[in-house]
Amino acid sequence: MDSTYKQYIVPGGLPYTGKVTNAKAYAGKNRIKIAWPKSKDPNVVKAKIFWNNYADSLEVNTQSELDTISVTIDNLPEKSYTFNIITYDGKGIPSIPVELLSGSYGEKYQEQLLNRPVNSLIIDVDGKITIDWGNADISSGAVFSELKYVNTAGNPTTKRFSVKEPKSLLTDLKSGTRFEYRTEFRPDTLYSIDSFFTNYAESHELTISKASWKVIDFSSEHDNGSNAVKNFIDGTDGTRWHSRADGRGYPHFATIDMGVERTITQFGVWRTTFENGGDSRAPNKIQFFTSTDNATWVDQGIFDFNRLINGEQTILLPLKPRARYFKFVAVSGPENNMVIGEISAYGL
Repeated sequence: MDSTYKQYIVPGGLPYTGKVTNAKAYAGKNRIKIAWPKSKDPNVVKAKIFWNNYADSLEVNTQSELDTISVTIDNLPEKSYTFNIITYDGKGIPSIPVELLSGSYGEKYQEQLLNRPVNSLIIDVDGKITIDWGNADISSGAVFSELKYVNTAGNPTTKRFSVKEPKSLLTDLKSGTRFEYRTEFRPDTLYSIDSFFTNYAESHELTISKASWKVIDFSSEHDNGSNAVKNFIDGTDGTRWHSRADGRGYPHFATIDMGVERTITQFGVWRTTFENGGDSRAPNKIQFFTSTDNATWVDQGIFDFNRLINGEQTILLPLKPRARYFKFVAVSGPENNMVIGEISAYGL
């Protein structure tokens, strides 16, 4: 009855050297690191790592005083790899192979990486900047957003924020400057020895927070409720500032104290959508003045405003003035009274 297998039996059994356990492969840039705990089998003297269907190999001396055997295989073309690790005793008796899967990454991987976008940057009265991040490409291995900037003490600084954070707070950016940002990627977020980075991008203008804004002077308002001038800085074009409709004509104005001096690079102005999805009684010409002390004013120019469309209309200030106060002036429009939705300021 034992004739079908008796010929395959080796008297005393086949000896095997102790195989590696808990081996890990770490992906890298045209290289892969392989590591495992030192064998508890005292007879093990070396190991061989095979790849490319055993066409390539590397011999490793395992007689080390270290607790971990580690080797890095360099100059690997960018692709996936299957490794087989076999240990040997002093007589050349091998262990059972242990298989590992990993990958080498290079230019192809680098080319597909996208910088995590910034949705908005809001600076408050204390100079703290809230960064509202867009979605990071986590599926490709994005792990950190890295910022490079000059801090308030004048020193070059680098900070990293996890891509799992939807918002980050930057508290020490030097006033009047920008930061640069890039995204760090690891092909295997758990087992990578190298990081890849996108190119740096420069931050755009900061949105100046309206939390501390105050209207300190204005020409008129129809009432202090749904038509009040305060609606002009409440954060939505769904409300309105309606000047008095009793025959008082243009110009109409509002003076705003931002609470702190900033460099203003542009304004954003909206007509209101309070009624009928958009109100065409907005002005067609607007003007801006800026001041650091609410006493001396600098004329920043008169600009066209399209009163027939919704959405933000951007007004660039070529002089990029430093100011704590600004004055919005509606110069002309279709009627004596004026209806407007919202204003924002941007800068550094």
